[in-house]
Amino acid sequence: MSALKSGLRTHSLSGLVRASYKLLQGGRRRSVGSLLLNILFRLEGGAYRSATARELLKNDYSVDVGAHSYGEMFVLGAFAPSVRIGRYVSVGKGVRVFTQNHPIDWVSTHPYFYERHFGHVREDLLEPATTVIEHDVWIGQSAILLPGCKRVGTGAIIGAGAIVTKDVPPYAIVAGSPAKVLRYRFDELLREHLLASRWWEKEPEELAGTEEAMTRLCDRALIEALVE
Repeated sequence: MSALKSGLRTHSLSGLVRASYKLLQGGRRRSVGSLLLNILFRLEGGAYRSATARELLKNDYSVDVGAHSYGEMFVLGAFAPSVRIGRYVSVGKGVRVFTQNHPIDWVSTHPYFYERHFGHVREDLLEPATTVIEHDVWIGQSAILLPGCKRVGTGAIIGAGAIVTKDVPPYAIVAGSPAKVLRYRFDELLREHLLASRWWEKEPEELAGTEEAMTRLCDRALIEALVE
């Protein structure tokens, strides 16, 4: 009974925080909105698990965050609209993702002339852009993803401070400015097996008993054990 009461209390508090967020114009007062998201994290098991924070971020900022992912994507405005993030993604502090450049071949590069909310044009004139960050990606502190990067492949690692200007292949390690592939985490055959396994679709509870396997060198036998 006490567990039930605790669950109901948490649900009620989450609802109150959600209502406060909506009252503040969808959290667009960013400092207050971010504070409310942090309260939701405390109520709902952290950024790894908070369903309400994900819902608000998606509805108001068009940033879609998969389960168990955490980091700077929950800082309102840090990631441009239409960014999609997979499961088990780790994002360091100061990371920024931009999906669109200013038009460089028009008379002016100023958003007055292509964004309708300024009141000078009737509709947004640039095509919407999307960046997809796939599963189990690790993005180091202060990395920047520019509009030329439309996809970061599953299992990739982006080094701290990297400036990413193009797509990153699965399981590649990239760093530098502009970022370049330094090496791959695994050989081609292992990369294929890992991608085919789709282990990230499982919940942590389903991976119970694999803790030892998850912390040793990756090989084909390990991959097969994860997907049994």
